[in-house]
Amino acid sequence: MSDLYKHPEEYDREHLGDDEDIGFYLSLSRRLAPRKVLELGCGTGRITLPLAQLGFEVVGLDNQPEMLQKAEERRQQAPSEIRQRLQFIAGDMQTWSAGSDFDLILIPASSITHVLSLEDQLAVWKTCHDNLRPGGRLLVEATMPNMASFADSFSFPPRTPVEIDIDNIDESDGTRLIRRKTTRYLSHEQRAQIRFMYEKYQHGRAVGSYIDDFACHVFFPRELRLLFSHTGYQVEETFGDYRGRALMANSPVMIMIGRRSG
Repeated sequence: MSDLYKHPEEYDREHLGDDEDIGFYLSLSRRLAPRKVLELGCGTGRITLPLAQLGFEVVGLDNQPEMLQKAEERRQQAPSEIRQRLQFIAGDMQTWSAGSDFDLILIPASSITHVLSLEDQLAVWKTCHDNLRPGGRLLVEATMPNMASFADSFSFPPRTPVEIDIDNIDESDGTRLIRRKTTRYLSHEQRAQIRFMYEKYQHGRAVGSYIDDFACHVFFPRELRLLFSHTGYQVEETFGDYRGRALMANSPVMIMIGRRSG
């Protein structure tokens, strides 16, 4: 797991202005009208809290104490009626049990890619199945494979181009965060080795830099579909972006919704 998740303030800076996915999940939840929602890998509550504000009973689960502490601080700052229908709990995706039947379980923001082994991935789908009511839905989002970066990894010697994928300014304190990224694909493990290089500036002056390395599993659409069908779900919908458009070869993400059978 990335060390980034031990620093919730930096995590939130990364996502400044990055709310297109929130709009998608709010719109989807309005349409599906679940009574109770669970978000796995909820982080600081970036998606969980807006769902509760919309009127749903929501539980957020995460395995990082620092992220949960920030999420709970946000819950405590919310009006009492929102606090009453929002809960944060600690646990792992593979083994959690919230003691309730959910109508909708969300695994957004490519959180599922941190689950590396097939055995653990199957455990996630099965555990969700056990905690969904009959007919309940599981939604999983994962980044679409970037074939260009794969081609760089297959060259000899392997090329690892550097790209700037985040350049945000926090208006509250003037902090500018720049993130550079390199990706190397390990084909024999179906895994991407990612390096994030961060630079922080305040008023044009460098105030810090650090590096974060982590591995993530690279999912393909048919693989996701197989995980659903193998664990007792019927895939109902598939999307390729946060506007609800069809999954295509150049889609940035793949979002798959499965309905629990039985």
